[in-house]
Amino acid sequence: FGSRVSYCAPPLARPLRHASAAGLCVQMASAAAEIGIQSQSDTSAAAVVLDICSSPKAGSGEPSKADASGSNSTPSAAEVKSGGLARLLGCLLGFFTAPCQLFDFLRSLYQQFRGYVPMAVLQYGVNQGIGFNVAGFAMRYYYLNEFTPALDPAVMGRYTTAARLPWNIKPCVGLLSDALPLWGYHRTSYLIIAGASGVLAYAILGTLPLAALATVPLYFLVNVSVSAPDVIIDASTAELSKVAPERASDLQSLSWGALSVGGLMACALKGPLEEIIGAKKILLGLVVCSAGILVPGLLRWLPEQRLPPGQRWKLNTKVFCQHRGVSLLAAYMSVSAVLLSVMQVVVDDKYARGAITVMSGIVLSIGVYATLRHITPILAKTALFIFLRQCLQPGLGEAMFVWLTKAEEGPKFSPTMLGWIDCFGSFSLLLGITIYNKYLTRVSYRKIFLIAQISTVFSNLFDYVLVMRWNRALGIPDALFIIGDDAFTVVMSRFFSMPLFVLAAKVCPDSLEATLFAMLMSLSNFGSTISEFAGVTLCEAFGVDKNFDMLPEAIITKSLCRLLPIPLILMLVPNLTPCDPIETGCEHEGDVATKTIQSQGMSEVPEEENENQEAELEEMEEEDEADSSPLRARRQQQRQQSRGSSGSRGAAAISQSELDTKINI
Repeated sequence: FGSRVSYCAPPLARPLRHASAAGLCVQMASAAAEIGIQSQSDTSAAAVVLDICSSPKAGSGEPSKADASGSNSTPSAAEVKSGGLARLLGCLLGFFTAPCQLFDFLRSLYQQFRGYVPMAVLQYGVNQGIGFNVAGFAMRYYYLNEFTPALDPAVMGRYTTAARLPWNIKPCVGLLSDALPLWGYHRTSYLIIAGASGVLAYAILGTLPLAALATVPLYFLVNVSVSAPDVIIDASTAELSKVAPERASDLQSLSWGALSVGGLMACALKGPLEEIIGAKKILLGLVVCSAGILVPGLLRWLPEQRLPPGQRWKLNTKVFCQHRGVSLLAAYMSVSAVLLSVMQVVVDDKYARGAITVMSGIVLSIGVYATLRHITPILAKTALFIFLRQCLQPGLGEAMFVWLTKAEEGPKFSPTMLGWIDCFGSFSLLLGITIYNKYLTRVSYRKIFLIAQISTVFSNLFDYVLVMRWNRALGIPDALFIIGDDAFTVVMSRFFSMPLFVLAAKVCPDSLEATLFAMLMSLSNFGSTISEFAGVTLCEAFGVDKNFDMLPEAIITKSLCRLLPIPLILMLVPNLTPCDPIETGCEHEGDVATKTIQSQGMSEVPEEENENQEAELEEMEEEDEADSSPLRARRQQQRQQSRGSSGSRGAAAISQSELDTKINI
């Protein structure tokens, strides 16, 4: 947040307003080093450091005044000490004024976007960051402790994975909210339904005695209460980013910052809460998180005008017809996800469920490639890789959870310990982001994917070491070993996911960026669902659902399955770096266009598209006649600019900054 705004700090701290937290730490260490050097006879090193750090144009490539004049004078030890103290004081002031930076950042966003800002904080920070993380943790202990006999790991995995169905149908939810307004609202009405679903589900789970199977639809509603607002707030973010493109990065920072802070708070709270009040009372308390979506929705915090009476329940089929292939693929994915989840819950035969899981993955892979290759071949290959890579990595999450907490030969971790282990995983996530941004952004996709995938194989083998208790033979405590294992796994996963997000953003053609990117992320979620169901079948095949005698063999099999995506990396991933341009040939709806993601220019847009855009702009102006929001004038101005530039768009050049903004969004 501090890198986005100037804050009310003393003049001494203001030169540091663009420094990150890590940068402040480095500068503080440098200042302390300068103070310590004063006792040495040779102060030239301190002089060099002080000259570089204190220069107003340090890092800009311009010479300092001393260099320009040819002076080689060396400051005295007292000057070095005073300069180091001043530098250290400036860093400390910058650190302690961070709340002022955050307040100014939020205030500036609220002044421009009003109710969207608290709505985004409540969704990503409270409902998703805290509520959803704590709910997933509590549901594990709910299944483990509330039923007699306790559910075995395979049944727990089937129920929890089936309940995550809403995350696999997000593209359909987005299309539906765009096409069908409820009570005159495209966004607010769906937020109200989602918030009410969460309040109802949490209240029933926290108060009534239920059969194990009855918890599945309620946990499904819990996932609806988080996934649907995620789609709606993302759509609102995209709309506001178009209205105020200069604040697009700030809007993304708000969402991801709130999610990160909420996730860390959840990791610290969920373990002690489970030990103190238990899973059912935790779920009842999470009613507050869903109410944080329901109440603002009823108060209409989102900047959205209600449609006229004749359009409040009118289905807009143009949304589906505009890109028929993508709409059909979204519907196909949703139907497949629903059928797979239902079959996994109602079918008892493990071999039948395993066959259904494999067939679902194969059929959806064929459908994805056959549909997206008509848009662009590289998009089809990327989508297929994202989906298959997840499918081919079965997990043993519930089995390992039960072994870690209940098995006689296991470590029997307490809920608090598991919560703190997740905290270290969250900090490792930040470490992975930092290392990738600093050292790996120019490494080719294939190389970094191969390194991360092979590392994933070894990180999964750490589970084998833990189950065999070899770490105890080496004198490594269980908690320390699993913290290191979790940290290493999270860092490697970030090395894979960050370039994958960049690749997914770059292969999406113009006019389909948001829809196709959401589609690719849903494919990743669906692949994870298939891998979890495959993990359930793996548990049952090795008898881990009854005892843990064959758990080491199941872990070996799971780890070796991590080798299967390696040939896919060589076949489906382009041999480029995240900094390279990607050329995509776009063919959809009978039109052919060519798009090159580079700073030199864009291809010509057909005249029919300009006419369609003009008609859409006029229709949007008619809908905005009753709009009195502060964003109305901004939208009208941008429409006029878009109308004035539509005739010459084919010859217009796109700047690198605009390209970066589009990719970041």
